[in-house]
Amino acid sequence: MVLSIRLIDVHVDAHGDVRAGAPTRRLLVSTQATPRLRPRAAAVLLCNPFGEEAVRAHRAYRVLARRLDDAGYPTMRFDYAGTGDSSGDAGDHGVADWLADIAAAADALRAESGQSRIVLVGLRLGATLAALAAQRGLLRPAHLLLWDPVVDGAGYLRDLERAHRDYLRSELGADAAVPGDGPLAEALGTPLTPALRAELAAIDLAAAPPAAPATTVLRTQRDADGERLHAAWAGDGRTHWIDLDASAAWNSDAALNAAVVPMRELLALIARIEACHP
Repeated sequence: MVLSIRLIDVHVDAHGDVRAGAPTRRLLVSTQATPRLRPRAAAVLLCNPFGEEAVRAHRAYRVLARRLDDAGYPTMRFDYAGTGDSSGDAGDHGVADWLADIAAAADALRAESGQSRIVLVGLRLGATLAALAAQRGLLRPAHLLLWDPVVDGAGYLRDLERAHRDYLRSELGADAAVPGDGPLAEALGTPLTPALRAELAAIDLAAAPPAAPATTVLRTQRDADGERLHAAWAGDGRTHWIDLDASAAWNSDAALNAAVVPMRELLALIARIEACHP
C-alpha cells in the first residue's frame, strides 16, 4: 500500500466555482494508490458525511479505502473546507463550498492517479453532496454510489437538532435546561450557521434525477424519504438499488471505541465498483 497525505490548493470564486486566480483555500487529501501493472478502469473519491457522522464514519472510510486499494483502485479521502485538517473555520463554509471541494478533489485524484474516470462514493450527507455536485455540473463522475443519502434537507436539520437535544439530556440529566424548539446554533459541536441552515433546508435530492452515467443507491433502512427517492428515480433507467439490513452500527457511541465496521455495506460497494469498472 502506498499512502500519500498532502494539502491541495483550491481556488474558488464568490460563486463557488473553481477558477484560476480566485482566492485560495487548502484541503487535506489522503490518497491510497499502489502501483499496478494493470490498473483498474477508474479511481474512487470518498465524500465524507457531516459533523458527528463524519467522525463516526472515519474508521469505516479508512477500511473502505484500504480495501479499494487492495482491489486495485486509487482512492482518495479528503476533508471539506472548515472541517478536519483542511483550512478555514467550521462556521465559515457550507454546501456550496463543499461541492466545489468535491470537484477540486476529483481533479486532484484524476491528476495524481492518471485515471480519467472518477467514481464518487458518499455516505449520508456526503452522498447527497456527491449527487448535487454532479447535478450542478461541477464534475462528471463515471458513477455515483450513494450510501443512505440524505434526501430531505429540512428533515435532516430536524434530525440534527433532535440528536443534539437528546445528547444534552443524556449528559446533563432530564431536568437540565435544554434549548427549546427554535433553531440551534450547533449540532453536536458542529456550527449550524443561518447560511448553512438555509443551504441544507433547500436540499431535495428527489427533485432531480442523478446526473451520472450510472448511479447506485445503497439503502440500509426503508423510510419515507428513501421510498420517495426510489419513486422519483425509478424510471431513470441508470439507477441500481441495493437494499441491505444494516450491519455494524457505525453511527453509534459504541462504534467510536470499537474496531468493528459495517463490512456488509463496504463489500457491497466494492463489488458494485468492480462489476461496473473492472
